[in-house]
Order: sequence, then C-alpha cells, then structure tokens
Amino acid sequence: MKKLVIVLISICVPIAAFAWGQSGHRIVGELAQTQLTKKANKKITALLNSSTVAMESNWGDFIKSDDAYAEYSAWHYTNIEGGVTRQQFDSLALLQNRGALVYRVGYLIDELKANPNDTVKLKLLIHLVEDLHCPMHMGRPENRGGNSIKIRWFGKETNLHALWDEALIESQGLSYTEYADYLHRTHAAKSLLFDKKMIVDWAWGTYQITERVYAATDKTVKSYNYIYEFKSVLDESLVRGANHLASVLNDIYGK
Repeated sequence: MKKLVIVLISICVPIAAFAWGQSGHRIVGELAQTQLTKKANKKITALLNSSTVAMESNWGDFIKSDDAYAEYSAWHYTNIEGGVTRQQFDSLALLQNRGALVYRVGYLIDELKANPNDTVKLKLLIHLVEDLHCPMHMGRPENRGGNSIKIRWFGKETNLHALWDEALIESQGLSYTEYADYLHRTHAAKSLLFDKKMIVDWAWGTYQITERVYAATDKTVKSYNYIYEFKSVLDESLVRGANHLASVLNDIYGK
C-alpha cells in the first residue's frame, strides 16, 4: 500500500520545467556536434569519455537533484521585464540579481579557455548556451519565465514555460536524432567566428522571441494553429542554439 501511495504521488506531482526538456537539449547538442571542427570534436569527445554533446547536454538539469550543485540553480535563466529597449536590455542582461544565465555563459567560456580540461564547466557551458536560446529562459520575473502562466494545450492544463521547454517539441513526434537530422537537412549550418560580444546579441534575439510568445499566450488553446504559427520560430531557435554552441566550442577547442 505504501508503494502504491508513492507511485500515485509521483504521477500527480508535476515535473519541474527544464529548458528545452531532454529532447530539445539533445537536438541542439546533436546538431552542434555536426558543426565542430575535427580538432574540437576530438578534444571534446575525449573530455566526455567518448560520450556525445547531445547526451551530456542535459547534465546541467540532472544535477539539480544534487544539493552539492545548488549554487548553479540561478545560472539557467535571466528574467527581464517586458517591453524594454535594446539599450535597456544591455544594461540589465548581465546583472546577476535576476538570474545569471547571460553572465555565466561568458564566465564559463573564460574559465574553459584558462582550463579547457574542466569537464564540469564544459558540460555546464553546453547546457547554458542551449538554455540561452530557449525563449522562456529570457522570460519575465513576475511570472517566473512563464511558469506561473497557466494555459490549455490539447485540452490539458500546463504552463507557458513547459510548453516551450517540452510540449511544442514533443508535438512533432520525432526522436531527438530524427529532429536534428531534419534541421540539418532544412537549415544550412552557419560557420561563425565567435566573439564574446555576441553573447548579449544572442540573448537579445531570444528575448525578442520571448516577447512574441507572451503576446500569443491566448492562442495556445487552438493548439494545432499555434504549432502552425510557431513551428518555424521553434526550429530557428534550435538551429541558432546549435550554430552558436558550435562556434563557442570551436573557439575553445578547435585551435
């Protein structure tokens, strides 16, 4: 009887929303790995003990269950009020009292350039660059990045954050490798030379998408129409994340 109660509790308690969910992170990681230089790919594969960028990309969420990594919890997001200008955004994005995502991406890049063999920081960097391109991780503080906004999705209650983390991707019915292959075929890879100034530009791009997502909150009830409207936005966000992650990893490990 006790086991039954535990099982029922585990079913009824909602799972905390993670950036992109497992599939989304792995899609970005899989796509990014195809864009690595041979030298970068060899070094990163060795550091990950022959694992892949895709399979290690969720490590940053998995460690949330370990109190030893509690300090990293605020590294996954930067919350910024709606309707700010680019100038206002730039002055807010690197502040650490509203979540430290943008700041910590730059911090980890600097740390890995000094010590590229730090596998903990490598796996965190992979995860956080991917988070940086997930719209609701540049959300608004008053609703916790959309977590407090209840919506209907195919007749079931969820929240806006969870929709963009997982539900919108899962609605495609593809494995992460199938989705990554589709994006690889339909979107040309862009070879970028990384500059640290790009980080805030990437964050601003995500913030602009987030503004569109908030403005269309009432449209989620017509789920198929919502997918039709935002599928290209989702795909571009995943592809941008992969392109930018590859540029960062090539800059650190490809020289």
